[in-house]
Amino acid sequence: MSLEIRWIEDLLTLEQERSISKAAERRFVSQSAFTRRIQQLEQALGFPILDRDSRHLEFTDAGQILLATAKSIEDQLQATLALLNNLNKTKEITVRFAVVHSLSSTFFANFIQLFPEHLQEFKIELIAANVGEGFKLLKEGACDFFIGYIDHSKLNQINKDIIDYLKLGQTDIIPVCITNKNGEAKFDIKKHFPLLSYSKNAYLRNLVDQIIMNKLNYRILYETDHANNLKDFVMQGAGVAWLPRITIEDELLMNKVKILADDNFSIPQDIFILRNKLNKDTSLQQIWNFLKNVKL
Repeated sequence: MSLEIRWIEDLLTLEQERSISKAAERRFVSQSAFTRRIQQLEQALGFPILDRDSRHLEFTDAGQILLATAKSIEDQLQATLALLNNLNKTKEITVRFAVVHSLSSTFFANFIQLFPEHLQEFKIELIAANVGEGFKLLKEGACDFFIGYIDHSKLNQINKDIIDYLKLGQTDIIPVCITNKNGEAKFDIKKHFPLLSYSKNAYLRNLVDQIIMNKLNYRILYETDHANNLKDFVMQGAGVAWLPRITIEDELLMNKVKILADDNFSIPQDIFILRNKLNKDTSLQQIWNFLKNVKL
């Protein structure tokens, strides 16, 4: 005896509708064709599954047992399909970007939008990191690309047999504070001021210290690794911070913040994307080839 899958589906539909005509409609066949399929099922089983003496559509005891088995088969099939779907999802191409915190929002979103349609199909994983963490993740293979601020002295230390890089853009690290109700800067760095600083191990801390230490009169009010956190404190009027211009452009245009000094206290920084050459994944190579040939 062999059973057809469609008979199981017919049986379940019939149990739900309790009407041969409605079940036939749901199964997209005529009522007579649906009736013949039920009869074929009964012939294959060797016993009736419907009580034809009843005024209403009822299943025989054997039909009830078969119905319970059919429901179990349906549940197992749905579970199997869900498992297969999850397995298929795990095969999606995931591209992991480690990005310094201050570039991980607007800049990174705009960067991804540059990708052509076939590259936008990749699943993107964003890992916010500081510069040191980004290099470590890249070397260990824990990310596929690293985007961050890198000065040329750091680039000269890179092993170019292992790490490849491209320049994505440039920004300046500038001293800013909020404006008062008259549109003037709340603080003056020519006088004593509260400094909102990067943590001692942060890449930007070293850059800022080089241009302000022993030159300006300040006290450190707050420290963090994240430029975005410093920006929040700046906007609350807590003090002065050296922020990447790229993170504060809208506020500058709206005169919510002011730049507090000339170019002598501004730090130009190039933005680079790096990859590990040892990773030969073809999807990553597609992205790299696109970046090499597009004008960013």
